[in-house]
Amino acid sequence: MPIAKVNEDGDITILKHIHFKCTGCADCCRLNNIPVTEKDVQRLLDNGIEVDQSLESLSPVLIPSTNVKGGFIKAYVLRKKPFVKECAFLDENLLCKIHSFKPLACQLYPFAVRKSDEGFIAIIHPDTVCTFIDFDVKEEESNTIEIVQNLILLLSLE
Repeated sequence: MPIAKVNEDGDITILKHIHFKCTGCADCCRLNNIPVTEKDVQRLLDNGIEVDQSLESLSPVLIPSTNVKGGFIKAYVLRKKPFVKECAFLDENLLCKIHSFKPLACQLYPFAVRKSDEGFIAIIHPDTVCTFIDFDVKEEESNTIEIVQNLILLLSLE
């Protein structure tokens, strides 16, 4: 679901007023396969996390692209704990052990972006498990602008 458009100049057009605040429930860390790009792998290596500790497999997977119709992105999958199948970097207090350098997918979630002719479109991640997004909010209760500004910042750092 699109929530905003951002043109090449960074101007934001709100398409849907929402409110989101992460509660730290960690459902995203427990219920998702987390894609990891080669840049993410390098960031993990730079922070002392070896590839065999961070990835399920050294073989990449193809994930449908939100940017190219019919296209795919080559990515890896972040390692999961055996038996419980939650992210290997989730601690017993539901806190991320690699929070300061976590993969881009984790930083963006429960949102994603799609390229457009004018810039990009911010969307609710199509496979979101997050239940803390309020969709029927008034403009004054919305934090959509703040969310999209954070997405722009994250993308500019990549």
